[in-house]
Amino acid sequence: MDMKLLYTIILVFLGVCILLALVRAITGKRIVDRIIGINMIGTLTMIAFAVLSQRLEQSYLLDVCLIYVLMSFIAVLTLCKIYISLDRQRAKEDEHHD
Repeated sequence: MDMKLLYTIILVFLGVCILLALVRAITGKRIVDRIIGINMIGTLTMIAFAVLSQRLEQSYLLDVCLIYVLMSFIAVLTLCKIYISLDRQRAKEDEHHD
């Protein structure tokens, strides 16, 4: 089997996985499910960039991959911080109502 064909099949599979993670991020019942879905999209996109770099034989895509990893990490940290502060605020409001 040709390596470029194998890389293309892997990229299609990763694309389907990204779409499934997007559906999970949108339809998640809890905020934690949504955050995990967003994190999964970031991880799968990073893998897709690495495979695409090998497929096209372009090493600069690995630099793009690293930048994307950092941005995804910061985005997930920000979402977690927002979620934790909202949860603490709700706990304080519930404490005052009791």
